[in-house]
Amino acid sequence: MKEKKKLSLAAQIFIALVLAIITGLLMQNYADFANSYIKPFGTIFLNLVKFIVVPIVLFSIMCGIISMSDIRKVGSIGLKTVVYYLCTTAFAIAFGLCVGNLFKGMFPVVATTDLVYEASEPVSFMDTIVNIFPSNFFDPMVNANMLQVIVMAILLGFAIILVGEEKNSRVIQGFQDLNDIFMKCMELILRLSPIGVFCLLCPVIAANGPA
Repeated sequence: MKEKKKLSLAAQIFIALVLAIITGLLMQNYADFANSYIKPFGTIFLNLVKFIVVPIVLFSIMCGIISMSDIRKVGSIGLKTVVYYLCTTAFAIAFGLCVGNLFKGMFPVVATTDLVYEASEPVSFMDTIVNIFPSNFFDPMVNANMLQVIVMAILLGFAIILVGEEKNSRVIQGFQDLNDIFMKCMELILRLSPIGVFCLLCPVIAANGPA
């Protein structure tokens, strides 16, 4: 007998998206119920995603650096990683602003007469550079400051290479094991994506309707 092919994760997410829209439209009279008892499961999914991001970045970069065993290659990769992060962030912001301005006429106007916004003081270029480097070991992980986490991973990877693989064999193996563990955790969390999408979107549709 032929084994049944499982739906891909993308297909499952798309199905969950469609079901969330249909269910949300059917639950317009029960929006409070959807917000109180369905949305929390979506929030749980988002919390799990936030939980896994920092250790994945930290241990995957560290293991990548350690595997190179050459400080010169590591320096080049570390610089490229930081530049890549900055460029992709800038591209994401620019793309979001462009799309928002191009399609702003397609979305309903939100009243802003009662809203007050005070712009924070701009951060200087040098302050931005200084803020990349952490002053506390745990603070970047608690606040999910990705640039600081990357810097931490690079510094720790450098240190392990410089001390030598012979002295650090157990540490290296430990970090590789942790990387494998968190990768498996990420895989498990991603399997929950269809449920997360459904539970996040359904209450929004129920509250706002077809609009």
